[in-house]
Amino acid sequence: MSVPEAITVADLSATSTDSHQIAAATHIGPVRQENQDAFAVTQLRGGEGVGLLVADGMGGLPGGREAAQAASAAAIAVLVAGGADQQAVLAAVDAANRAVGELRTEIGGRPGTTLTLAAVNGAGAVIGHAGDSRAYLVRGGEARLLTSDHSWVGEQVRAGALPPGSERSNSRRNLITRAVMGDPLEAEALSIELVAGDVLMLCSDGFWEPLADADIAVLLETPGPLTAVVERAVQTALDAGATDNVTLIALRQER
Repeated sequence: MSVPEAITVADLSATSTDSHQIAAATHIGPVRQENQDAFAVTQLRGGEGVGLLVADGMGGLPGGREAAQAASAAAIAVLVAGGADQQAVLAAVDAANRAVGELRTEIGGRPGTTLTLAAVNGAGAVIGHAGDSRAYLVRGGEARLLTSDHSWVGEQVRAGALPPGSERSNSRRNLITRAVMGDPLEAEALSIELVAGDVLMLCSDGFWEPLADADIAVLLETPGPLTAVVERAVQTALDAGATDNVTLIALRQER
């Protein structure tokens, strides 16, 4: 009998500031042979902000794990040198896309990954996005979805052809329409303001798919150390029937 793999929890206090705390957690899930998710965090130029991201290597395609890792490294390198504005965030996504294109040249096939990242400076945050990994803002007992799923089902829901919630249940929900694969890519970016008590959370579909948004809000607003909060959140997703890799990174705004 195999021993269940433990949840990996990252205490990212070294990159936290007086304005916020950061923690992340990941688990391979009960089905996958490897964890193709990646997460990363870095201080921005001058140490006055932080960049964080989640990437979900596209399962079923060779090189998914490598694509997530290459995209993460390239995006973080740009965020370190850039600022917390939309131009820097989109440049980070572009660098990630070029890195996966180079990976494709090296290993062949069609490696790809989702990518959702945020640059946070003080009370402002900019989110960049391609794929169906998500960014949520948890505030006042509600989890507000900030990103649009770049998937066939997501597009059908937005067009009114499928009912809301199909993203979690439709058999075609994993058909991604936009991802970091080295092809021409139109990423999305948006800016938000944070207030004390907010939680900004980035996650792979393995986390959000088995959970209702209301459950996500309750989990992320749980008092206590953020490392314990993210570990419990991942365990809850696993208990709720997650079958994919499960990864999230959370930033709690302190003031």
